[in-house]
Amino acid sequence: MCRWIVYIGEQSIMLYDLLIKPDHSIVKQVSDRFIPGLYYGLEEDDVNELKKQSTWINVDGFGVSWYTDTLAEFDPSVKGLQPAQFRTIAPIHTDLAFAQLCDHTASTCTLAHIRDASFPPVVEVNNHPFIFGKYTFMHNGSIDSFRLIRFDVMQRIFELQGVVQTNQYQSSVQDSNYIFNILGNTDTEHFATLYFAHLDIIRASNPDFGGDSTDAMLLALIETIADIHLIQFKYKVGPFTPGTDSERVGNNLNLSITDGGEQLVVSRWRDSKEGYPRSLYLSLTAGEKLNRKYYPELPDPSASEDVDDPSVKIDSVRELIARYEPTQQGAHAIIGSEPSTRYVQDWGLFDQNQVLTVDKDRKLRLINLAKFFRPGREHEFDKYNFTKVIEKMKASETGRRIIGLPAHVIDIPQSKRSAFETHLDLGSGK
Repeated sequence: MCRWIVYIGEQSIMLYDLLIKPDHSIVKQVSDRFIPGLYYGLEEDDVNELKKQSTWINVDGFGVSWYTDTLAEFDPSVKGLQPAQFRTIAPIHTDLAFAQLCDHTASTCTLAHIRDASFPPVVEVNNHPFIFGKYTFMHNGSIDSFRLIRFDVMQRIFELQGVVQTNQYQSSVQDSNYIFNILGNTDTEHFATLYFAHLDIIRASNPDFGGDSTDAMLLALIETIADIHLIQFKYKVGPFTPGTDSERVGNNLNLSITDGGEQLVVSRWRDSKEGYPRSLYLSLTAGEKLNRKYYPELPDPSASEDVDDPSVKIDSVRELIARYEPTQQGAHAIIGSEPSTRYVQDWGLFDQNQVLTVDKDRKLRLINLAKFFRPGREHEFDKYNFTKVIEKMKASETGRRIIGLPAHVIDIPQSKRSAFETHLDLGSGK
């Protein structure tokens, strides 16, 4: 079970303060679990499955990306923030180069990931985050039956690659060669490549849609999942596995996607009929305690805040957003597989199948992603103006639409809380 964390905010934070210093930092999450509220209200089978996932140890590599304008300062052809990266397969808690890097680096957008490999090899090119131009992508979870569907996924990437190259769209990969850009063998890198091929087409062919918008990023995610579903339906795997014993088979997609260090899309997703996605938490206030300018030392949590029992009730992300108050750290968001501090009041737990977006104006949206794959999804596509985008897309040479409504309805459990959308302007605290 991989673990990841992402910080995005108007103020920088030291990598050391974000990734090493916290009492439950990403480095400690290699072998230690802190998952408050995860089991609250769940059936025994769901609890047992989540407990089994939480016993895994993450020893198969580490990666961190942070956004910096250093290159733009010396190269006039480069504009804005660009992602830098450090990846290693060495044990991260003993890696001196990583500690030295964190001691002297700060950023307004940082992503880090510790890997638990689904299958070998354990090599640096398989480590997250993955960089695509100005974008970064990381994942905790799995694509069901990936070894079986991998060739079809690559065929779909190649098909979209032809669309980008034929129309000379601006590409997130060198020479618009998405296939050649895949260096490893992970399901994540293939999924990410398919995602950015979709995003490049949506951005380039629909300028009225907003170009570099979180709507474009969200639609690309929907289209990528729909492509995976279409291929899995062909082989009757994943959420389409027949039989009553396969209700827990599906794709786990806890994803983080950043755009130029300014915009963010994250999801907590599982498309099986039973079971729950892996843990994912949000904080809009923890950055103040982590920033040494405001808290040189982390104060000890009070007994009421130090919640170690994952069966207790903590706020959902929606409840956390509802009581948001700005801090000295300014507008920021920290999303992680586990809270990086034990101040539980600073954190909210995502409901199943929620997606969170943060745009350039620091406006936050919490959306139920599953509704785009259920009956009535046509209405949802109309609501977000996705239908207009789809209507502009021409069919490929094979006759298959480049993008479109998901072909298959998925019977995903509905969380009553995640059915409601939530909006928040982080800049104003409203």
